[in-house]
Amino acid sequence: MAAKAIAIEIGYSLTKVCEVDYKAKTHKIYKSFTVSNGAEVINDGVLVISPEYVESLRSALAANHVKAKQVVFTITSSKIASREVTIPYVKENRIADVVNANATDYFPVDLSQYQLAHTILGTIGETKGAQQYKLLVMAVPSALLSGYYELAKALKLEVAAIDYASNSIFQVVKEECAKGRHMIVKIDERSSLVMAVENSVLSFTRSVSYGVEEVLETVMNTLCWGEVDSVEQAIRVLQRNECIALEESPEADSESAEAVEKSAKDRAVEDVREAVIPLINGITRVIDYYASRGSGGAIERILITGVGADFKGMGELLSHEINMPVAVLKEAAGWNLMRNFKNECFSEYIACVGAAVAPLGFKQESEKRGRDKAKKEGGEKGTNWAPLAYSVFGIGLAAAAALTAVPLISYAKLTKVNMELKSEAGSLEDIIPIYNEYVEVKAERAVAGAMYEATESRNEGLEEFLGELEDKLPANVNVISFSSDAYEVSINMRVQTKDDAGAAVEQMRTFQSLIPERVTVASLVEEENEESGERVVNFTVTAAYQDVGYMPEEELPEETGAAADSVTDGANADMAE
Repeated sequence: MAAKAIAIEIGYSLTKVCEVDYKAKTHKIYKSFTVSNGAEVINDGVLVISPEYVESLRSALAANHVKAKQVVFTITSSKIASREVTIPYVKENRIADVVNANATDYFPVDLSQYQLAHTILGTIGETKGAQQYKLLVMAVPSALLSGYYELAKALKLEVAAIDYASNSIFQVVKEECAKGRHMIVKIDERSSLVMAVENSVLSFTRSVSYGVEEVLETVMNTLCWGEVDSVEQAIRVLQRNECIALEESPEADSESAEAVEKSAKDRAVEDVREAVIPLINGITRVIDYYASRGSGGAIERILITGVGADFKGMGELLSHEINMPVAVLKEAAGWNLMRNFKNECFSEYIACVGAAVAPLGFKQESEKRGRDKAKKEGGEKGTNWAPLAYSVFGIGLAAAAALTAVPLISYAKLTKVNMELKSEAGSLEDIIPIYNEYVEVKAERAVAGAMYEATESRNEGLEEFLGELEDKLPANVNVISFSSDAYEVSINMRVQTKDDAGAAVEQMRTFQSLIPERVTVASLVEEENEESGERVVNFTVTAAYQDVGYMPEEELPEETGAAADSVTDGANADMAE
């Protein structure tokens, strides 16, 4: 018979508790219930217990006749860092050694303050010699684990394991998602977890910093569904009433008392919908991102679980926004959830029951050292070396006293510095997600900048060019027509003499927006008015624009005298040809 364990998931307002079989092939849930936290005892996974909370939890365990002495916690926190890595194909019992040896490459922090765990995502490569493991490696701050060990000690329970919520849910759905691509969304109070399972492999995990807390507060602040005084009551209201709707209800046509009541409820439904929209948008963005990066086919289905999954209308609203079918996780292969749970709404317990199947096993450092020491002591057998040991000890003690007297003060100073540095490193943990977000935003900005530069053209500065044309072109030049594209400009002009045409061309070669050597005369025709006998010169100038972003060099002193004449003569010569 499998040993029983207590599986606990602590939320911001409620603590979910289940009594289950621990690491059993067949899954059975014996008891399930929730306990109100009272005051806030958790903040982003960090647990700060109070005597009142411990007593409330102890009383709930006794009232539900829970006798198990082992406890498994499942946690969610943005402080838990994760990386997908590949390692050589080694024996499974050596994977942890390889991960620990390369941990500093995965997480550039002081790993003495973290505990590591991993799960196998799959293998890469077909031939045996070229195969590699694909792993999801997670690092959790040791300070975060300590609160759960303190709670277990206060409840007189033994910590069997501490699991991560995404792994807990994966253990429940992995057989259900044996083929194809599936998305699982866990909706909690202040955050949500979006996961992808492909062919029984957990391939993607992202957190969304929105939950249903604002929805619960909106329901508690209205009297349309009765007086709601607690989070538990608000959850039941949302599970049993159509508080979340796709569209606004039609307005009342009369001013009767019934119409006024209906109008008030419509406004309450609208408030609830506005409170849930940020959550829906956050989940939609993550699903769209996953769908765009994947190459394994279309997403077959989306399953929602967690506290918010059983809210009426939640699935329909999410399905409407992402244009995909969405269903509440009610059954999973190998679990028979409907039979094991007596209450109709059990989505909030899914992570709780999955934590006892195959937990990652985050362990407190002191516990790891204790187990290693016990293992080492258990393996030592043979000759009694006590007499020799006592002799050596006496000699060594005298030598050690002399040797340690000098460096003792230095050691104390170094110990103090070490503690200060560890404290400083712990205070900087929160900068990791900020740095990751900075890197992502910087990359996105670089892509956007490259796209913008690719679309830039000289036509964007056409107004500036026309202003330059108006300011610098001689007054005796008449512009007949003008055409421009992204690379060059063509202008038809009329002047009195060829000298005037040469002066115009020379002036255009001083424009900052044009390449001087590519300002040329395309055609030149001298005509005579038969009636007046007046002669005019019609000519066309084509010129190439400078490159986008070109900055002119400092202007040289104006050329005078013979130099200027030579330029004019050159222009005239071009036209004569």
